[in-house]
Amino acid sequence: MTSTRWALCAAVTEEMLNDLAVLAVGEGVALDQVETDVALPGMGDVRLRVTLTVTAGAFDLRADDGGRARVVVTASGEVDVQALGFEGDSAPVASMLPSGPVPIPVRVEALVDPVVELRDDLTVQVGLAVQGGELVGVAVDLEAPAPEGVDPDAWVPMTQMVNMLFAGMGEQLWSSLGEHVGVVGADLGADVGAVLADLGVAVGRADVRVATGLMTVGLAAEPDLVGRAMPVPVAGKRVALSLAQSGVHKVAALLLALVAGGRPLPFEIQVDLGDQRVQGTLRQTRILSERVPDLRLALRTDLRPRLVGGRLEVSVRAAWVELPELFPSFGLTGAINDVSRRVGSLASLAPLRMQFPSVIQVPVPADGDDAPVGSIGIRIDDLHVTADGVGVVAGLA
Repeated sequence: MTSTRWALCAAVTEEMLNDLAVLAVGEGVALDQVETDVALPGMGDVRLRVTLTVTAGAFDLRADDGGRARVVVTASGEVDVQALGFEGDSAPVASMLPSGPVPIPVRVEALVDPVVELRDDLTVQVGLAVQGGELVGVAVDLEAPAPEGVDPDAWVPMTQMVNMLFAGMGEQLWSSLGEHVGVVGADLGADVGAVLADLGVAVGRADVRVATGLMTVGLAAEPDLVGRAMPVPVAGKRVALSLAQSGVHKVAALLLALVAGGRPLPFEIQVDLGDQRVQGTLRQTRILSERVPDLRLALRTDLRPRLVGGRLEVSVRAAWVELPELFPSFGLTGAINDVSRRVGSLASLAPLRMQFPSVIQVPVPADGDDAPVGSIGIRIDDLHVTADGVGVVAGLA
């Protein structure tokens, strides 16, 4: 059952997915060997072993693919075909078929379900579900040059024979691959899952919706979450991220903690959102019991964030001090607070504007423990603020 309310939502374009796929594949992703037995006409029972190393991958997102993602993968496949005897022993089938691990270029096209899941142990699974997917086609690149050590005269008939094998038993091979690998992807640590849980994400699989050129991933919200994450329009090589109001509150508190260098903050922050506006409330950390009336002063602010000239601008439209309601029945405190708010609103006549770069450098650890840490530039291209949450459109700088 899909969730009707999301704590976190990511809408990723096909162009951005394909750029990310290049980073994910890198120099190649090796899959474990798959082995299957099949009876071939004129050859009897044969055992086919295939070891794929994915060298490239691309998404072709279509609205009419039943909610699945169409992926096209090119790989170097080590193919080994052996004839099976009555005693289960094996022997080469024919000179035209590889009887050893010969690297053969393979192209696989399939429909698979994208998987993003927050587990009970707070680890996060991200990948593509091969098991249960639908094979569209698998074929050998017949124009690829013969690899080193293979007779060029034997290479063409060999690839033609392997192509015939794939055409006849591709479904069986795909099924074996799905049972063997399940989901191809990565498992993220509990530190990532703990951040998602802190943002109000509930345990379970995300809702994934596939449209033409666009994939939207929505992470289900906990019941007590305030607000909701909504998809933000996005195009080009970009991703749109949106966060429910409760999550924005958590992020604001986290950013303040980072500014303080990890030291405990002497105050609490509360964030309330509106149409392109952010209202913040700062109070001293409560040290007395909840049974004692709250006597803390509050600093309230009214901020208007927007993107101007390639920079993120935050203007302070109002700032005032609010007294606690000591004697609500007399109405004196309310009157004082009303005056304070009116005076604080005078800031809108000449608002204080703070500008920040719209490009954020995100650190990325390089391979190896002693290797230097690199970074990727993330550019904010659009900003949406509503009462439900905040959405940003970003791309690689």
